[in-house]
Amino acid sequence: MPTDTYSQALRSLSDLGPLRVWSLLVTVFGDLAPDRPLDGPTLSAIMGRIGIKPEALRVALHRLRSDGWLASEKQGRNSLHRLTAKGQSDSDAARGRIYGHAQVEQANVLLTRDALDLDPTVFAQIAPRVFLCPTDAQRPPDTIRLAPDALPEWLGPQIETDAMRDAYTSLHAVLTRIADELDQDLEPLDVAALRVLIVHAWRRLMLKHPDLPRAAHSADWRGHDCRALVLDLLDRYPRPELDQIKPA
Repeated sequence: MPTDTYSQALRSLSDLGPLRVWSLLVTVFGDLAPDRPLDGPTLSAIMGRIGIKPEALRVALHRLRSDGWLASEKQGRNSLHRLTAKGQSDSDAARGRIYGHAQVEQANVLLTRDALDLDPTVFAQIAPRVFLCPTDAQRPPDTIRLAPDALPEWLGPQIETDAMRDAYTSLHAVLTRIADELDQDLEPLDVAALRVLIVHAWRRLMLKHPDLPRAAHSADWRGHDCRALVLDLLDRYPRPELDQIKPA
């Protein structure tokens, strides 16, 4: 039986932002079932533990099937849901950033000849035609890439938004409280729900901006600290086998 501490952990994670059920499902499959199907009863049990109603789950499944991200098939009285090739590809593309332990140590400055509308999740604009990006970012044609020796302190406020900085501060507070207070053996279903909400809260922030060194950010940016807490909690509560979650 989940304790008050566990229930509070789920509530705190859920309260960090609106839970769009289709997006939450993306996290469920990406974390718990990246390479195998999830049957209907198991999926319903996971989502139910998080507080998602069956009607909302059905709508979200329909949306992801329509988007070509999930495929479903009947197996007896139940359904099996699995990632399509597109869903698998999208999930794999984000996996390194979500679960990667290594922190980026360097960044490049990109100079463009013309004003370009570049992907803000990869290129952080510093000034007109000047961007900061990860060293492995694919350089657009007709641009210049520079490798700075150091990053100045004024850079963080140039590339951060108040909303994103505040969101990381809130996530850091929740993750710290969970790491400090949740010290118990959990049933596999409880672990699954906790992992999904942790990964989801992390994923919905860190995929919105480039993966840049700590030195590129202001002193009160908690993104890198959140990564350490997320990975510590995921190690503490390893991914359960789906057969352990499946209702009897």
